[in-house]
Amino acid sequence: MSKNGSLAHWEETPAGQQVKARLAEEKTLLALDKILARLDTVEEAVSGLATAMHQGPGMVAMVADMADEAYRRTDAHGINLETRLKGALEIADKLTAPAMVDKLSNLLALSEQLPGMVVMTADMADEVYRQADNRGVSIEQRLGVALELAEKLTEPAMVDKLNGILAFSDQLPGLIALGMDTLDEGLRKARENGLEPETMVEWAAQFGRAMREAQTAPTTKVGAFGMLTALRDPDRQKALGFSLNFLKYLGKQL
Repeated sequence: MSKNGSLAHWEETPAGQQVKARLAEEKTLLALDKILARLDTVEEAVSGLATAMHQGPGMVAMVADMADEAYRRTDAHGINLETRLKGALEIADKLTAPAMVDKLSNLLALSEQLPGMVVMTADMADEVYRQADNRGVSIEQRLGVALELAEKLTEPAMVDKLNGILAFSDQLPGLIALGMDTLDEGLRKARENGLEPETMVEWAAQFGRAMREAQTAPTTKVGAFGMLTALRDPDRQKALGFSLNFLKYLGKQL
């Protein structure tokens, strides 16, 4: 709308009156205050960003110098960062492989089930303890005995003895071989002297059988005439003849 050939002042228009009414409301004033506060915050942020951008090259150079110094120190201590980074990348590659991811997922699932498994194991241990106690077996007593045995076995003197036994066990095959060689040499010399080990074993077996049968046979009192009568037995005659022959040849050797 024009007045004297120009636009009317906006405040006199209905729209202007509505704007003035809105600006006079407390709600509008609070909103404007928040906007101004945010503009101040944005201005501070932009100022800080400008400062950081101004200091950025120097900070980057300082960080680079610190990294170079750290690299130099680690290299002086024999630590190759490139090798370790390469190893870390290889480990990361292996850990991110599908098969490894599946294994880790299973491990995590198992860790979630672990508390229940521990409780179940404890219940099983309690049941075993109860059953053993019902059978009269004291697990605490046996554990105490086992601890005492472990204490004795770990004593310095016992450790020395066990070490000696182990050393002897290492030498045992050689000792056994030496004993067998000695036995073979003894048997060889016995054969050279006319003593057959197989024959001696057979004699010992015959003597043992005769002793066993003599012990089981009935025993009666025998006088002089009884002895003469007993000598008629063919077996006794053979034994007496063997004894006389043995005494004869034994006398030749004496």
